[in-house]
Amino acid sequence: MKHHVLHAEIIAPEGAPEWMTNREELWNRVEAGEKRKDAQLAKEILLILPRNLDAEQQKQVVREFIGENLTPRGLVADFAIHSPDASDGEKNPHAHIMFTLRPVQGDGFGKKQTGYYDLDGKKFLYDAHNSYESVLNRVSEQADSDIRFDLRSLKSKGIQREPQPKIGPKVTHLEKRGYETEWGKQVRQVMHRNYAQTAYASHSLTHQITYHSSRALDAVRDDIAYQYYEAAYGDNNHKDFYGNDEREHERGGFER
Repeated sequence: MKHHVLHAEIIAPEGAPEWMTNREELWNRVEAGEKRKDAQLAKEILLILPRNLDAEQQKQVVREFIGENLTPRGLVADFAIHSPDASDGEKNPHAHIMFTLRPVQGDGFGKKQTGYYDLDGKKFLYDAHNSYESVLNRVSEQADSDIRFDLRSLKSKGIQREPQPKIGPKVTHLEKRGYETEWGKQVRQVMHRNYAQTAYASHSLTHQITYHSSRALDAVRDDIAYQYYEAAYGDNNHKDFYGNDEREHERGGFER
């Protein structure tokens, strides 16, 4: 098994022949069933798995997602969970789901489910996106975790990001060599301001803390936003961000 692969599993629809749970035979037959050499054999979905769930709960998330979105269509899903090191020193758990384009039919496969009204359509992506959010929240709640997930885009959440200035190759080269430039400084300030706005609006890009969470998490959120804002605007300009000169601002604005 490859490095960082924690679990691998094949899930087939109910009534599928037993050979479909054999990885080598499954994909050999999928390939053999196509006439064109350049035919698309499968599609892949990447799921980012939350760190607040343990290994078994992460497996449950993937299985339930497949059970809501793929096997009801008659599709066979082959998934693997990886957990390499992340840049922050923690783990980066995620799942790769490879699934057939043709549904199970008898002892083989039927017609491909591709096209605008099937797997290539916006509706499938929209439904799968909403399904994943529901699965995450359901499993997280079952795990007695206070963390809830909001997978809407920043725009949908009402978080406006400031456009980042473009820099040319000369500035990029200087910055990479360790020389600070005025253009580079402007880019960093915009990045910090965007981080500050995001941190203040929600605990993270995908996590939403429920009302029952510890107030300490609110304090952590505010500390993060405060530090980013300080880096962007300086120590004496918090009024524009918080609405007053003190950090004793009203916490009720945090979406719950």
